[in-house]
Amino acid sequence: MKRTIVIGDVHGCMWELEQLIDKTGATANDEIILIGDFVRKGPDSASVLQWVMKTPNVRCILGNHEVKVLNKWFEGEEPERDSPDWAMWRQLDGSYNEAMDFIRSRPLYIEGEGFLVVHAGIDPRIHSIRRQTAHDLLTIRIPPGMDLPWYDSYTDETLIVFGHWARKDPVVRPNAIGIDTGCVYGGALTALILPEKRLVSVPARQEYQKHLGWE
Repeated sequence: MKRTIVIGDVHGCMWELEQLIDKTGATANDEIILIGDFVRKGPDSASVLQWVMKTPNVRCILGNHEVKVLNKWFEGEEPERDSPDWAMWRQLDGSYNEAMDFIRSRPLYIEGEGFLVVHAGIDPRIHSIRRQTAHDLLTIRIPPGMDLPWYDSYTDETLIVFGHWARKDPVVRPNAIGIDTGCVYGGALTALILPEKRLVSVPARQEYQKHLGWE
């Protein structure tokens, strides 16, 4: 059976990504989806991006951090020296523009059979994915005018797999599963294997960035 392996926010953690791919037993027959924020913050965004670009069975969606990289590129700005963005820019060298063209062609969501992959989530009051705003798909946590996370008010049957909101443990609901477990903050990198809905994680090798506070 063909599997879909959805991987949470990688943030340039290439070593952990390789470990997770091995642990899931992924093959060329599986579809691998990165949930956005596969670059920035971590130690090796260039390698993650190069891997995504050259691996035929990998798809990915935009996260808010890809958008931040693109915004600087559109404005013609070089990344801040000695930042992870600067390291990525230097490593990619002559292929940087090609990489940015690749990133800007990524979609905001991927629909599969019985599931939807988005970076952050949706406004649960809007039932059509095509009517969701890019801002919500990239950044939503608690919708304006509501008191709870979006997934606590989401009632549709379609499973939404999301990242963006780093937690120590995955968020698991019957119709929503959050798999950002804060790898770049020293947590873990997590994948959801579909259709079996099995979660697989590998611990981060180190804390690459401080987290302001775990939920």
